[in-house]
Amino acid sequence: MNILVVGNRIPWPLHDGGALATYRMLESLSLAGNTVTYFSYNTRKHHVPKSSIEENISFCEVIPFDLNAEIRPWDAFKNLFSKGSYFLERYFNEEASVYLSALIEERNFDLIQIEGLYSFPIFAKSISFWGEIYTSSLKDHQNNGLPLVYRAHNVEHEIWSRLAQNESNWLKRAYLRIQSKRLKKEEESLIESVDAVVGISQNDCAFFEKFKTPRVHMFLPSVKTPLKVDIKIQPESIFHIGSMEWDANVQGIQWFLSKVWPKVKSAHPNLSFHVAGKGISKHENLFFQTGVHNHGEVPNAQEFMRNYGISIIPLLAGSGIRMKIIEAMSLGVPCVATDIAVQGLPISKQDDCIAIANDAEQFAEALNDLLNNRKKAIQMAKNAHQYCLKQHSAVKNMEALLSFYNQLMR
Repeated sequence: MNILVVGNRIPWPLHDGGALATYRMLESLSLAGNTVTYFSYNTRKHHVPKSSIEENISFCEVIPFDLNAEIRPWDAFKNLFSKGSYFLERYFNEEASVYLSALIEERNFDLIQIEGLYSFPIFAKSISFWGEIYTSSLKDHQNNGLPLVYRAHNVEHEIWSRLAQNESNWLKRAYLRIQSKRLKKEEESLIESVDAVVGISQNDCAFFEKFKTPRVHMFLPSVKTPLKVDIKIQPESIFHIGSMEWDANVQGIQWFLSKVWPKVKSAHPNLSFHVAGKGISKHENLFFQTGVHNHGEVPNAQEFMRNYGISIIPLLAGSGIRMKIIEAMSLGVPCVATDIAVQGLPISKQDDCIAIANDAEQFAEALNDLLNNRKKAIQMAKNAHQYCLKQHSAVKNMEALLSFYNQLMR
């Protein structure tokens, strides 16, 4: 199968869940014997040199297009007087659209996969003053017999709505509410414009199934799960790894440090909390507390997760699936997370592979339970590893996805 994947960023390095999800998708599609072309913005914020792309994403053809998609305060303000979402608008580039259209006409693709909501504007031939993204070019491709598949990483408007609810700054909260409502309208319109949606979680697929137009398939993301793991849990140590360029992670860590950390630290005076991820330097003031260690952006996320004990994922906003949870579980790392952090994962109580806690008391209790009971923590880590082997197999899940794609092409 000759597949064109359209994205809004180059998925390297693998320092956040979005990059990891796209990278594993491209890798799995290629290893399954497909010819894969990845056309994507190479944004200024996440810019990847050509040599690094060739070295690390050599399993498929990558065609990058430079774009500065950084938030500009004046543009964000002007957007208030339009009807469209600024979150999508900043990924519009007419030159990129022309380039992409020419590529599609030149190549004999069997299917187009749109990787994430913010990749849709690349197809827009024009954007009106009022911010409406026209989808005429999408319809043109469908009329030429090309199936269009939207691979959704999240239900995006839900993330921004929850961020608005948890935002303490009233001005920012009001702006996020406006933008999340606009994004919901545009997201629903774009979903209706494709032939199929590939969701990343059970919850997301339930949302997409409300729409009559597209067919829906759930593709659980894969991680490279070793067949066996040597479980060594560092005592008196917990950690969080995640991009601090994502507001939901910042909110979650703020909540944990103010509400949970004092309770756990009082019960375990020697406990250390290790934090790592991209963009942490912007929020260093959060970590000036006894026992909290800021590692910044680490060169090897898996090595970090193996060395610092229990993983905590205190998300208060989000959608889709958190790849770092799956990655930690695959390595045999015990995790404590909120319901929002694990929503959509096919986990049952019988799996006993992760501790769920939603308020400060529950979160502290769950952490103390694992810190006090090493045997229980090790068993949970073993269960987590087995869960990943069962549910997040790259080969099995890709076979099901390609079967779904073949049906679309008939």
